[in-house]
Amino acid sequence: MMKAMLVTPLPPQPTGLADYAMRILALTKDHVEWTVAYPSVACPVVGFPCIPISDLTEKDFNVPVVYQVGNSPHCGEVIDALLTYRGTGLFHETNMHHVLRDWASRSGDWRSYNDHVATDYREEAQSFLKVMGKKARSLSEYDKRLRTHPLVGKLASSSKLIAVLSDTAKIEIEKLAHDTPVIRMGFLPDFLERAEKPDKSSSTVTIGVAGTFHYGRSWEEIVSAVALLRRTVDCHLLVAGAGWPETDYSWITVTGRLPDKEFREELEKFDIAIDLRHHTCGETSGSMMDILRSGIPAVVTAEGTFRDIPADAVLRIPSESGAGGACAALKYLLSNDGVRSSISQAAAKYFADVSDKKKCLAQWLDLLKRSEK
Repeated sequence: MMKAMLVTPLPPQPTGLADYAMRILALTKDHVEWTVAYPSVACPVVGFPCIPISDLTEKDFNVPVVYQVGNSPHCGEVIDALLTYRGTGLFHETNMHHVLRDWASRSGDWRSYNDHVATDYREEAQSFLKVMGKKARSLSEYDKRLRTHPLVGKLASSSKLIAVLSDTAKIEIEKLAHDTPVIRMGFLPDFLERAEKPDKSSSTVTIGVAGTFHYGRSWEEIVSAVALLRRTVDCHLLVAGAGWPETDYSWITVTGRLPDKEFREELEKFDIAIDLRHHTCGETSGSMMDILRSGIPAVVTAEGTFRDIPADAVLRIPSESGAGGACAALKYLLSNDGVRSSISQAAAKYFADVSDKKKCLAQWLDLLKRSEK
């Protein structure tokens, strides 16, 4: 059996990467003898040898090492270990600016942050730092500034091998990785059976949003789009996820963060999903993949990795079309049963292909073998 180490966020950290780590371990446990290195705020995984990232030393790196890297504050210790010890990086985003700036702020290590900037922006580094040093008028404005000024190059150059989860991410990372091989991986599903779709007790249409809030998810436009739709359609908005801004609207329900099984049950209540991302960080949306798996017709913006989804598996709209365009797209789907059915079938087929467990297992075993070199 192959030996390897996974350096990653873990539960109870409230990040999709912690859940994804559990999927990696479940998929490969009969083929790989894992040691799991975890951040100080996480908990060890039952059934696997575990070690805090802060306790790692050079002697722990005599096996292939995979770092799960994402643009989340929960990845700070993982990123620090990658920069220190190197190895294979599984990049969940192509812009890590949020986590790198947060880590610099918390650790006080602005010299390292400046090195990241210098790697990516070279002669424009000082202009970059000047823009980032300006006081923002709001969290939303600051977030947009981080999203529109990507930062990832030093992490790419610190990786001996890079794995990504989308075609868009592969193209973007290859521009920065120089001679480092970049491998496109499939997206791992959870290991639950599909939840049953509940019988509808009323004719009210459920428009659904899935996943965790961040400023790139155009919450105001989604609310406005559904509010416009409600003028002619009996509908409400169901949000399966955490961190979303509070509203006084009685027709909006937010579940908060849910365990996988309950999350999947909420998704099955959706008649149509909507996800209007703008200024993405190249993330592969786990919540959108779950929507596709359930064959739920979705309205999405033509941004980031959403462009990798086949044209017949979602209804894509330009991000600049705003609430009016989103409302028109929702109306179009609601008035065309055949289109909804066709999108549903294509979505489920796409997910089944990119998330086939046998294919994913073969990819992971190949990644670890290549990481040995």
